[in-house]
Amino acid sequence: MNVMTSRFGPLEVEENDIVRLTEGPVGFRSSTRFVLLADQQVEGLYWLQSLDTPDLAFALVPPGEGLDNYHVDVRSGDRAALALEDAQEPDIFLILNRNEAGVLTVNLQGPMVFNLSKRLGRQMVLTSSRHSVRHPLGEPASEEMLISIGIGDVLRVSA
Repeated sequence: MNVMTSRFGPLEVEENDIVRLTEGPVGFRSSTRFVLLADQQVEGLYWLQSLDTPDLAFALVPPGEGLDNYHVDVRSGDRAALALEDAQEPDIFLILNRNEAGVLTVNLQGPMVFNLSKRLGRQMVLTSSRHSVRHPLGEPASEEMLISIGIGDVLRVSA
């Protein structure tokens, strides 16, 4: 399948590379087919590129340092929807954004949860008020990161 995207230009996507979301992300429910791409410039940065809406791409990072107490409890219904085996741990990513001061933030209340071996995913919406939709990662973003995510871009976030 060929897809012309606004961020990456033309993409050749094999059927077995497509990640299907059980329902689209908050605000983009009709977008359910995506491809997960590792950023070519910044290690640990990924892109969830929509195949249904070619101008929609989410910047993702795995939960990392400074988020040691962050835990996503994947309920039995979500586990079943993702075809997770009993002992299988899901792959969890956080949607990345950049605020006006250049500080990178992540959405802790709406993690993207995947079973990458089955190519299934979904955005969970956590009900705990202890998690922020714009949790700062700390220092202002590095120049390399800002270039990679696009200095003038507004990254799509779910709130």
